[in-house]
Amino acid sequence: MKQTELGAAIEAAKGEAIEVKTVKVDIFDIPETKAKEYIATREEVAKAAMEVMKPYCVTVKRETLDEDEGEAVVGYYVTGEILMCVILDPFEVPVMKVALDKGSLKEYILAANELTEDMLASLDR
Repeated sequence: MKQTELGAAIEAAKGEAIEVKTVKVDIFDIPETKAKEYIATREEVAKAAMEVMKPYCVTVKRETLDEDEGEAVVGYYVTGEILMCVILDPFEVPVMKVALDKGSLKEYILAANELTEDMLASLDR
């Protein structure tokens, strides 16, 4: 392709580019057309994650541990240390939704935190 053809192709591509409007959800820019669905899914998996953590943690809450990662569901052990955590970001939320729909959210959260049922059973509460 000659330089002029490449330049013309680039200009044509620029003309076809569509600016995507976004909505800020936590620290993330979500396409406006997907925001309502994303927010609903995010809330659904956050509530489900809290329910998974409650039997093992003395405190479970939503909070931001790292400003670069955004909000998370965090479960604390009796010592005040974090026992388990899942970040509510646009990468993890859809994966958590798949796990929730398959009935394996608990297994997903345990694996994400490098925990097993045996490890949790051995903890003092």
